[in-house]
Amino acid sequence: MSGPSALLRHTYTFIAAAALLAACSGKKPTGAPLAASGDPRLIELAVEPTAGKVLATEVGELAVRIRVSAAKLPPGERPPLNLALVLDTSGSMEGEAIEEEKRAARQLVERLTPRDRVSLVVFHSTAEVLVPATPVTDQARKQLADAIDGIRARGTTDLASGLTLGLQQAQAGRAPQSIDRIVLLGDGVPNDPTPLPGLVAHAVQQRLSITTLGLGVEFDAELLGKIATDTGGRYHYLDEPGQVATVFEDELLKMRQVIGKNLALNLVAGPGVMLEPLGGFQPMGNGLHAVLGDLTAGEIMDVIVPLKVTGRRDGATVELIDATLTFEDATIGAGPLRRTGFASVNASADPAAVAASVKTQIALARDRARANSAILDAIAHARAGNLAGAQAILEAAIGATRSALELHDDADLRRDLEKLETLRADLPELAAAAMRAMQAEHAAAGAGAMPAPAAAPVDVERRTRAIQRDALDALH
Repeated sequence: MSGPSALLRHTYTFIAAAALLAACSGKKPTGAPLAASGDPRLIELAVEPTAGKVLATEVGELAVRIRVSAAKLPPGERPPLNLALVLDTSGSMEGEAIEEEKRAARQLVERLTPRDRVSLVVFHSTAEVLVPATPVTDQARKQLADAIDGIRARGTTDLASGLTLGLQQAQAGRAPQSIDRIVLLGDGVPNDPTPLPGLVAHAVQQRLSITTLGLGVEFDAELLGKIATDTGGRYHYLDEPGQVATVFEDELLKMRQVIGKNLALNLVAGPGVMLEPLGGFQPMGNGLHAVLGDLTAGEIMDVIVPLKVTGRRDGATVELIDATLTFEDATIGAGPLRRTGFASVNASADPAAVAASVKTQIALARDRARANSAILDAIAHARAGNLAGAQAILEAAIGATRSALELHDDADLRRDLEKLETLRADLPELAAAAMRAMQAEHAAAGAGAMPAPAAAPVDVERRTRAIQRDALDALH
C-alpha cells in the first residue's frame, strides 16, 4: 500500500452525532484485556525526503516519503477475528451475482474457527441481520449456511441501513485483541447516501475498518472508494461475480496476518513549510491526520507527502516534517504503541549540488503518486460533469510524467502514463454521462421521483473503474 493522495473530492452531508451513536450502539467488549508485554518492535517508521537539499532563497517543492514497514509474522497464536459481512441483495444482484456472493460467503465461513466471530447482514429495500455476531461453532456454521441459502435478490439498495447494522454487529462481536473488519459488497447506487458520512465518521471513531467491494459498472466507485480509504480499509473493483470469492479469501488471509491494528498517522509541518492536501487525510492544526487501518506481516506502507518550502539562507537547515504513528500490537498483547520520525534538508545556493542530492527511488515514488493522484482527481471532476477541469488535470499530469520518464525510465511509471492517456480518451464519455445524470436528477426532482443512474458506455466504465482501482492500490 502506498500513501493516500489528493483526489476524491466527494462532498457529503453529515448526520447528527447523537442519532448516529444511537443507531450504531452495540455490546461493549467483554472479558479482561490481555496483559501488556514489551514492545516487540515488529513495526517501524522511516521518514525520508526526495532530496537532501533545496535551493536557497527560493520557494522549493519536494516530497517526503513516510514508510511504515512490518516484520515477518512471529510464531504464536493469532488474535481472534471479528468479521461483519454486509451483503447487497437488491434486485440488481439477481442471477449469477447473487449466487456467487452466496458461494463466496459459504467458503469464507468454512475458513473461520470457533475462536472467530462472524455476523451476516443483508440490505435491499431495507436491511436485516440474518445472523448476529456469534462464535463460529458447528451449530453456528449450520445457522449461517441456512441463512446464506435463503438469501434472495429483491428490492432497492438501502446501503446506509446495511452499514448501520454492520457497524452494530462489528461492535457487538468485539473481543479483547480481536481483529475487527466490516466487508461491504454492493453493485448499485444507494437509495440515500446522505447518512453515509456520519456512519463512516463513527467507524473511524470506533476504529472499525471497512473493506468495500464494488461489483459491475453501476455502483458509485467514488463513494465506495472513499468509505474504504477514510476508514483504513481496502477498495476492490470486481468486473465479474466470480471474483467475489477470491477477494473474500484474500481479506481473510490478510486479517490472519495482522501485526499492528488501528494505525493512525499524524503529520506536522516545520516552520515555513506547507503540506499539500492529501486524500484520506484531514487537516489537524499545522498538519494532517489519517487513519491507515491494519498492517499485515511483511507489508510496506508508503505515504508520499508533497510540500513547499519558503526560501532560506544558504547553508540553513530546513526542518520539514514530524511524523507520529500510533497503533496497537496484534501479536503479544503489547497494547498501544508509538513511533516517531523527522526529516530535514539543507538550503544550498548551488543548483548542481541540489540536483545531485536527489534520491532517485523516492523521487520516482513521488512521480508515481502525482500521476495516480491526477487519475483519481480527473475521474472525480469528470464524474461531476467538469470536463475542462478533468482535461486540464490530465494534460498537466501527462506532461509531468513524460518529463519524469526522461530523467529516469521506469516500467511502473510508463504504465501510469499509458493509463493517463487511456483515461484522457474516455473523459468526454464520463463527463457526458455525468451531465445526463444531472439532467435526469433535475427532471426526476420535478416529478417527485428518483432518477435512474446514468453511466458511460460499458467498455468505458470498465476501463475507468479498473484504472481507478489500480490508482487507489498504488496510492494506498
